[in-house]
Amino acid sequence: MSGEEERINQMVEDIVGNAKVEADKVLGESKKQTMEILQRGKDAAEKEKIMIVENESKIILELEKQQIASINLQTRREILQKKEEEIKKIFDLAEVELKNFTKKAGYSKVLERLIIEAGAALDGGNLVIKIRKEDKTKIKDLTTISKSITKVCGNKCCLKISKEIINTIGGIVLQTEDESIRIDNTFEARLEQKYRSIRSEVAKKLFA
Repeated sequence: MSGEEERINQMVEDIVGNAKVEADKVLGESKKQTMEILQRGKDAAEKEKIMIVENESKIILELEKQQIASINLQTRREILQKKEEEIKKIFDLAEVELKNFTKKAGYSKVLERLIIEAGAALDGGNLVIKIRKEDKTKIKDLTTISKSITKVCGNKCCLKISKEIINTIGGIVLQTEDESIRIDNTFEARLEQKYRSIRSEVAKKLFA
């Protein structure tokens, strides 16, 4: 059994123990009330005793249900936190890999694909590319990329590279010339989308 499981089991035992102490206290009060009622008559006392025991039993059961529900919720939260920690480790490693990838020859082709994807999503037109300073030499044929966007979306496209540089580990930001619409196709943005999606799936499985 892992340390985490032992801690959760101990937490369960502590809460159940507290519930039993509370139950004993409640039953003690019930016995006291029963003795007082017996003094006023055996028949009436018997009826009152049955009613009190039933009521107090319901209270005890309700307390136990609340404690168990609380334990289950807390346990699920802790499991989710653990899952998120593991997911974050994976994405941290992925970020390191992407940083290293920007130094490889294949990165230029990836930049082109990211521009084409964003350009098609913006439906062509006059578009401005924002990239890292070190990536300006990696995008060499804007005319061919523009034609690819035109082919995909059906509208003429004209691309130019902005003088403004972006601070990112890799990828591009593409926006309309009037800056009214922009698409963030940086590596960080793509990773964040994946992270939210995976985190959502983990949460659904744990709290379904």
